[in-house]
Amino acid sequence: MKKTISLVLLALLPGLLFAEDAKKTSGPEKGTLSNYRVWAKDGHQDALKSALAAHAAKFHTGAWKWRVYEVLTGPDGGAYMITEGPNSWTELEGRGDLGADHMKDYEANVAIHVRKSTSDSYMTYERAGSTVEGGAFSTNKVLLRHMYFKPGRAAQTMASLRAWKQIFAKSEVNVAVWRSFFSGEGRFTVASRLKKGFVDLDDESINFRKAGDELFGPGGYDALIDQNTANLDRIMDEMIEFRPELSSK
Repeated sequence: MKKTISLVLLALLPGLLFAEDAKKTSGPEKGTLSNYRVWAKDGHQDALKSALAAHAAKFHTGAWKWRVYEVLTGPDGGAYMITEGPNSWTELEGRGDLGADHMKDYEANVAIHVRKSTSDSYMTYERAGSTVEGGAFSTNKVLLRHMYFKPGRAAQTMASLRAWKQIFAKSEVNVAVWRSFFSGEGRFTVASRLKKGFVDLDDESINFRKAGDELFGPGGYDALIDQNTANLDRIMDEMIEFRPELSSK
């Protein structure tokens, strides 16, 4: 079974190297999410939801706690995203498959309702681009912007995200930035955690263009947009919603 691992209103995963401003810890940094996505077979939606909730309650606690999100929009709309973490690589190394009973339960009770599943994906937290801690899951509604960078443009994209961080901080927007770690195409994902849910999208006081021009001078915002054009191959946006009833308690 899967070893589950897990914008923003505007901009948007490897990092063996952590940002130079990363906080010091007494042990390995818990900075890696694992995740995968599943789709229900036709007519199995309710059965899959019940199976996910039961499996999470029985086998996924502590470091392996499940947070299950429903993907609301984008090409993966209708999928359920199952995340674990953030954990350290040391913890992930010792995880194993949680035992034969775990594997048997997943195959017998969950997989039978799954039409399609993605492979596991690993993402590392990028403090230098974030305004909140990676593990500070405080809201249910999240906007994701997946920023697929061009070959050789990872460092330039990260530099741009440092500037976007200033805009997000000035606008009081909660953003966590993640980078894919040897999991398919190179990308950064900016996760905008909406404080009040989708109501935040009606907040006219949030004006990124104004904040960018105030921080970096006239035209500063447009310059950052031009950097995205130069650095990125493409962008893919999604809305996701945390489903506590399907997740570990």
